[in-house]
Amino acid sequence: MQSMKPAEVLALESLQHKIPKSSYDKNGVTVFKISVTVLVDKGRATDIIYVELCKLFDIVPHDILVSKLERHGLDRWSTQWIRNWLDGHYQRVAVNSSMSKWKPVTSGVPQGLVLGLALFNIFASDMDSGIECTPSKFADDTKLCGVVDTLEGRDAVQRDLDRLERWACVNHMKFNKAKCKVLHVGRGNPKHNYSLGGEQTESSPEEKDLRVLVDEKLNMSQQCALAAQKANHVLGCIKRGVTSRMREVILPLYSALMRPQLEYCIQFWGPQHRRRWSCWSESRGGHKDDPRAGAPLL
Repeated sequence: MQSMKPAEVLALESLQHKIPKSSYDKNGVTVFKISVTVLVDKGRATDIIYVELCKLFDIVPHDILVSKLERHGLDRWSTQWIRNWLDGHYQRVAVNSSMSKWKPVTSGVPQGLVLGLALFNIFASDMDSGIECTPSKFADDTKLCGVVDTLEGRDAVQRDLDRLERWACVNHMKFNKAKCKVLHVGRGNPKHNYSLGGEQTESSPEEKDLRVLVDEKLNMSQQCALAAQKANHVLGCIKRGVTSRMREVILPLYSALMRPQLEYCIQFWGPQHRRRWSCWSESRGGHKDDPRAGAPLL
């Protein structure tokens, strides 16, 4: 990135920000959950389809990626710079003493780099083009939410799955069919069957959505228990590994290691009910009946 002109860096950053924030921010999980909850509160049967791409960062075709960069308005100089950055890599396979011939790497984007994630976001930005249901995207995880208390609603969800499969075929990508699930929520849900790429999508009573456990009743009690369990494990590690109990030592550790376990995506699964609050607040080191609980007690 340092070798690019300032104007080209800004152009690439502007392309990244053209993708809706909810597509790659955990706040998008909260927005998606609210939309589902509103439908269920209105008495509408709703299906949530979870689909996941296979090895997405490894199989992104370079030629299709570059063509999409051009369509997004990236200038010729920047596009050529990215092409040169991706090209020129070779690999071979070694098994015991046998080795294959060197082959050029024609797909994949580097992982662990901001530019690699930005390139994939641009590559997948048209995945939800023409989708009728409510979509949500985060890296290789995509969700669809549709009202299915009528046959028209069921058909709309199936059409969207067919669109996703066509997008994957056109872009030389594949969906991990084993990880594609349907979550049926809402009273009187008819629990329709769907297919993706000719294979039936299995129903599931619960799914993890960005590390947040969601069940078919939208009950977050189990998620509260899991968050409390993880936080207690971290707290135990701190107790065993740190002998000092001084505030200036414990408080930074608590804030950096334990609080993220309890507060990750809390807008989504926040403990509104007394039972959930007791489980959550006790993990924070407070009394189960004290709404002010939360001070670490080591």
